Amino acid sequence: MDDRRPMPRPASSAATATAWTIAGALLVAGAVRGDALLAVAAGGAMVLAGLPRFYTALSGIVLPRALAPGILIFCLAAFGLGEVGGFYTRFAWWDIALHLVASSVLALAGWAMVLLLTEGGRPRTGLWIGSILAVSFAALVGGAWELMEFSIDALFGTNAQRSGLPDTMGDVAVNIVGATYGAIAAQAALKRGARPPLSGLLVEFCAANPVIYGQWTDRHMGGLETAPDTGAARADRA
Repeated sequence: MDDRRPMPRPASSAATATAWTIAGALLVAGAVRGDALLAVAAGGAMVLAGLPRFYTALSGIVLPRALAPGILIFCLAAFGLGEVGGFYTRFAWWDIALHLVASSVLALAGWAMVLLLTEGGRPRTGLWIGSILAVSFAALVGGAWELMEFSIDALFGTNAQRSGLPDTMGDVAVNIVGATYGAIAAQAALKRGARPPLSGLLVEFCAANPVIYGQWTDRHMGGLETAPDTGAARADRA
């Protein structure tokens, strides 16, 4: 039987087209006005948004179709509106919202790595263990980001951390909250077939890549439970 699953079509929506149009317009505006920061922010967002397609062409691994436009919109919100538009200073919640979204998606990526161990099949432990590992991965990446901000400020005299330690500790706390949501959302999708916001990224990624998630089947949509502790399973663990 041919177990290949259809590759997801690229996302094509008004929001995606609008985001690319805005990014292109900002890039041109920055170049014409000589605003290097604006041009770099818009151009960088477009380059990062193109990386998923490049990675798929290079590896054959299919990424969720919403990932590329999501990266573009996120980068425009962070660098375009946040840095160039001054939203970080005008709206205290702007940075918090971005950290929540980023850490949630990172936790979903952590769960995707956990499922690699069973090729997308039923784990031999409770799902809560996978959630702990997913949160740990997101916290690791978040900590590395804060370390990068500190290094940039120390080396170039910038103010990426703004208020210093309070800003860093606040970001770390928000990252953990967002990562916890992402892990819980993934667990709900795997165990009960629920679809909390963002959890579809994980489900789509696993379903579209049988080469690495060969044990993933449609039954996951209705509930993924812990695999029974059979003698073979105990032997494998030994």
